[in-house]
Amino acid sequence: MNFYPYPAVAISKQKNGLIAADKSSLQSFWQKVDSLYGEDASSGVGCYVFSIRAGKGILPWYVGLAEKQSLRKECFTPHKINHYNNAIAARKGTPLLTVIPKYTPKWSLSSPNPSGHRDIQQLEVMLIGNCLTRNKSLLNLRDTKLLREMVVPGLLNSPKGKPANEVQEFKELLGL
Repeated sequence: MNFYPYPAVAISKQKNGLIAADKSSLQSFWQKVDSLYGEDASSGVGCYVFSIRAGKGILPWYVGLAEKQSLRKECFTPHKINHYNNAIAARKGTPLLTVIPKYTPKWSLSSPNPSGHRDIQQLEVMLIGNCLTRNKSLLNLRDTKLLREMVVPGLLNSPKGKPANEVQEFKELLGL
């Protein structure tokens, strides 16, 4: 199982500042994704991260997966657009989508599977954990209760202040 994170692609906004989710805007978005990646990445499956780029860099706001249908069909469902609009409405910046398609061992895009993809599910959990460390206001709710409450100094929800020597050693062990 192989995954590859491609560069984030800007999502068009309407004049009111919300996500442009009309057919033409979305078609243009996916054409840009496919042309940047040199393949039909939008027809594949994998994970994706919605983020906003502003003055201080890029901040993740939502992590999702596409396993039973393609990235193209999954990333802009009405439920997802609501999440994106909730994030973008209260702040300035450029909305972005980063796709992380899954590939077969021979590096061709993996296809949707009605039974799902266990590795995509696991990658989503890992991405949510990492994104929560960057943004405590991440919009994902499902399967985040433990990640939001668990404290592991140096790894997850670290207390503020200088870490103790053993915590610093732990971070080095993990390559953080």
